[in-house]
Amino acid sequence: MIGQILLNRYEILEKTGEGGMAVVYRARDTLLNRQVAVKILRSQFASDREFKERFRREAQAAASLSHPNVVNIYDVGDTGRIHFIVMEFIVGRTLHEIIRDESPLAIDRCVNIALQIAQALAHAHEHHIVHRDIKPHNILITNDGRVKVTDFGIAQALSSANLTQTGMVMGSVHYFSPEQAKGVNVQHFSDLYSLGIVFYEMLTGSVPFKGESPIAVALKQIQDQPPQLTNRRPDIPERLAKLVMQLLEKSPEQRGESAGHLAAALMQMRNLEDKSAAVGYEVPTQKMPAAGNDDEDAAKEDNMPAKDSKTKARSKSKPKPKPKPKAKRRSLVPMLFLLLLIVGLAWTAQYIVPRLLFPAEVQVPNITGLTYSDAQRLLNQYGLRIQLVREVFDNERAAGSVVSQDPSPGRTVREGREIAVQISRGPEYVSMPDVVGLTTREARLQLTQAGFILGEEEPVMDLDAPLNVVVGQEPPADQEVPLGIPVNLRINRGREALGMVAVPDVRGETMGVAQAILEEAGLAVGGTWPEFSTSVEAGRIIEQNPGPGQEVEAGWTVDFVFSQGLPSDTTAQAWQQPDPDPEEEPVIQDPPAADTDQWETATSWKTVDVTIDVPEGRSQEVVILVIDDFGAREVYREVEAGGSRFSQSVQGRGDQAQIQIYIGGRMFLDSSFRDLGGS
Repeated sequence: MIGQILLNRYEILEKTGEGGMAVVYRARDTLLNRQVAVKILRSQFASDREFKERFRREAQAAASLSHPNVVNIYDVGDTGRIHFIVMEFIVGRTLHEIIRDESPLAIDRCVNIALQIAQALAHAHEHHIVHRDIKPHNILITNDGRVKVTDFGIAQALSSANLTQTGMVMGSVHYFSPEQAKGVNVQHFSDLYSLGIVFYEMLTGSVPFKGESPIAVALKQIQDQPPQLTNRRPDIPERLAKLVMQLLEKSPEQRGESAGHLAAALMQMRNLEDKSAAVGYEVPTQKMPAAGNDDEDAAKEDNMPAKDSKTKARSKSKPKPKPKPKAKRRSLVPMLFLLLLIVGLAWTAQYIVPRLLFPAEVQVPNITGLTYSDAQRLLNQYGLRIQLVREVFDNERAAGSVVSQDPSPGRTVREGREIAVQISRGPEYVSMPDVVGLTTREARLQLTQAGFILGEEEPVMDLDAPLNVVVGQEPPADQEVPLGIPVNLRINRGREALGMVAVPDVRGETMGVAQAILEEAGLAVGGTWPEFSTSVEAGRIIEQNPGPGQEVEAGWTVDFVFSQGLPSDTTAQAWQQPDPDPEEEPVIQDPPAADTDQWETATSWKTVDVTIDVPEGRSQEVVILVIDDFGAREVYREVEAGGSRFSQSVQGRGDQAQIQIYIGGRMFLDSSFRDLGGS
């Protein structure tokens, strides 16, 4: 991107930062001759037509904001392939960097920063724009201490689209409001909660909720109370701690009325000379008038005519009549209680006990793809419970969503049953291996064993590289990419693309004849291995790899196992070299006189039947590799439906033969034929 000019106006100068959704560059506006920041959306967002339209609309709405604490948006552009926004260029650091390097911050500095953030939010809320992603990474601090809040349009567009990038939770779960973690619609109160988290982190140097996974943190946001500020930093004035803790209330309405009221309270704190006294202000909240006001009651008493002293004296001296006994009423109470008890027991026996002993049957709903909280809510509606089994990496499901469930959707179960779920951790990122310079066969094996799947193979002409060698790959080497994605290869085919050839059957032929047959078919002899045999004459081929009829590329090599003849001391000593000259046919020895009609094969081939269960969910590519005397080779590669089961018979040669099974680019089995009971 460096050096490119977008729309003949914005010259990209240097990269200044990046996130899960966009990359930020410093650029020059050649029309107005000023520095600007250009944020370019990543390809997975820029290729979504619906999102691009929503993003353009929301970014334009955010461009209407004009406030000293909001980063100005100058332009929204689209070149067809690149989608970007042009913003005010800020010289300074993010609040995330400041907290990382200087935390905990001074109390008056925290109040000043929080005040400016609240003022920016108040301005946005007045224009009906909720940020939804307030966190230190989106807050810039200029060199003179000015706060600039950014990413209003992006957060709004993403939330409206209900869009999550694979492996990226919208916003940061450490700054989520409880309502965001639950997946419900959010209002301006959500920004107040996120600001409370930022305030808390500035004062203490850490966020209130941490966990081993995003789901664990989200659950804490919903259920747990944050640790008291004064326990983490005793010098924080009590009233300031109370204000921050009020912003972190689980109920949105208890966080205060608005960002404007919060800004007013923080302004009063900042302006008082004594910072200890300044924190005596709380976030103003709306007060509803009481049903009966004490002043009104007092006024009513003042307007009543006064009693004379004689009347007062008589009222005081006159004894109150004693209440008459209510024996009959009291006698009815035990009877009524007994009647209610009998009715309650009868109702329990008729309705509650049967439901406890014989719960109703329900059909399991489909919760795959839902967030954990949404899945839990849906299961509760069916009288079912959720059980988190484990978190797994998944390229298809966004982090925090359900990957698989057991029992499967549509199954009939009893109410109260637990539904076991696996939750996505998003994709697992690894470094892309370098396969440029390898043969096609070597590249395929290396990519499969590294956990990737094969994408498209494009034939190209490269006169400087050998034939059938990889001259390019996408994604490129050493780039951090999700494990299991397809990898496209560019293969050198020379001046013209080589065709596919069916491997001829040369079993039983001599080495010389086999070599001639292969050359005529456009193939070549590869590795050769001798083996004693009582069924195949010495010098003749016992087995070949690839097998007869298999389609391979022209120029492919074929490996052979050839007969060494009868096992004897003389022949065993004669075959010390594993690779005889293909041009010379070994001496054919006569078989022994006895048992000439009972020839037996002395090969060491092993066969094993493997049963493969494809995980529930999407269809995935299944690859079976065999590593044996022939080397490493692929014997099966097909895309199988999620939840399917099938068996495959696999052969390997030699006592050390190994079998590897990959599903969706991830290894599921690595074992020897011997351990699997191969015969």
